Amino acid sequence: MGRLNDQIAASGTSTLVIGPRGQTAAALVARKLEAPFPVLADPARRAYRAYGFTKSLWVIQQSGWVLIDRDGIVQHVSRSTNPQNSFDKDEVLQAVKSLGS
Repeated sequence: MGRLNDQIAASGTSTLVIGPRGQTAAALVARKLEAPFPVLADPARRAYRAYGFTKSLWVIQQSGWVLIDRDGIVQHVSRSTNPQNSFDKDEVLQAVKSLGS
């Protein structure tokens, strides 16, 4: 994640992660990712709902990512019910690069 974060930061974009659990889980994620960016907790899932992430079969929380421009406008949302497919580095970089177009 560090190298990807460097590429994102080079475009003038910031990264942060929001997890659906509490502070302890967020800290574990930050350590696991060796995150050079904030990892926030959203146990009430307010951010998840605000960006249209839902639960499937009442159990599986969708995951994904949201790209918000400097003016606070959502430019891209990627959602997945399969956690293994929720984050594609190339897709993220392409979306970030499109902000500069």
